[in-house]
Amino acid sequence: MVCSISCSISFVFIVGMIYFYNATGKNETVQQYRSTLTAHQQVTYDKIAKERLMISMQGYMLGLVLSLFIIYYNYQKKGFRPSSVVCLVLATSFITNYFYYKLTPKSDWMLNHVESREQTQAWLKMYKTMQCYYHTGLALGIIGICVFAYAFRC
Repeated sequence: MVCSISCSISFVFIVGMIYFYNATGKNETVQQYRSTLTAHQQVTYDKIAKERLMISMQGYMLGLVLSLFIIYYNYQKKGFRPSSVVCLVLATSFITNYFYYKLTPKSDWMLNHVESREQTQAWLKMYKTMQCYYHTGLALGIIGICVFAYAFRC
C-alpha cells in the first residue's frame, strides 16, 4: 500500500516537473519579460532566479536526507524492495521540496524593482504562465496515474 502511494506521488511530480521544464524552456514569455527590463534590472532578475534555484536544490537535498532517515528507520523493522525505496525517496524529496520552496522566505522579489506599468504587466503574465505550466504538469501527472491505475486494476 505504501509503495503504491509513494510511487503514485512520485509519478505525479515527475510528470509535472518534466512538463514544466519542457514548457518553460521553450516559452517566450520569460524573454518578453526580460526585454522590458533595464540592464540593472536584468542583473537583479538573474540574482533572484539564482536564489530561487538554490532554494529549490536545498529543498531536494533536505527531502533526500529526510527520505534516508525514513528508510533507515523502516528498514530496521522490515526490508524494502528496491522499487519501494526509489518511490519513497522520490515522493519524499518532491513533497519536501515543494513545501520547503513555498515556505522559505525569499530575500527579494522582482516586483520591488519594476519601474513601469509595462514591466508589471509583463511580470504578471510571466508569473501566471509559469504557475499555469506547473499546475498543468501536476494535473497531467494525476491523470496519468489514474489511467495507469485503471489499466492495471484487479
